[in-house]
Amino acid sequence: MTANTSPPPRRTFIELYCEQNQIGPEAYQTSVLKRALYPHARLLAPVIRVLWSDHFAADIDLVRSVAAVRRVRDVHAEMDTFSYHPANVGALRTFFRLRSSSTRLHHIVRETLHAGRPDGTDAQKSGETHAGL
Repeated sequence: MTANTSPPPRRTFIELYCEQNQIGPEAYQTSVLKRALYPHARLLAPVIRVLWSDHFAADIDLVRSVAAVRRVRDVHAEMDTFSYHPANVGALRTFFRLRSSSTRLHHIVRETLHAGRPDGTDAQKSGETHAGL
């Protein structure tokens, strides 16, 4: 018999995020969304939710879809989907940026997944690049 030399499977973003932030999975969505929102959107979010309850639907879908990623490069597909999400339209979202920031979320995912690497390598050493985001 040969020993299994394959590396252990990578953990998901939600697993690592919850562990690193000492929160339960039920708090994941609120925590990540709050961090991913532009600062002014974070301040106005309570008012926006009262006036337009589904305003952050696209952002919530993005946060949910990113939960399952295991590699930083997999986030790009989720970001592309977000940019074409039917609820990701309107002046409040585009001109006033009352939404989540793809760049902020990308940084959160990158920091979380890289901190969870057992080998301690960073993006440059592993060949993963993040140009364009």
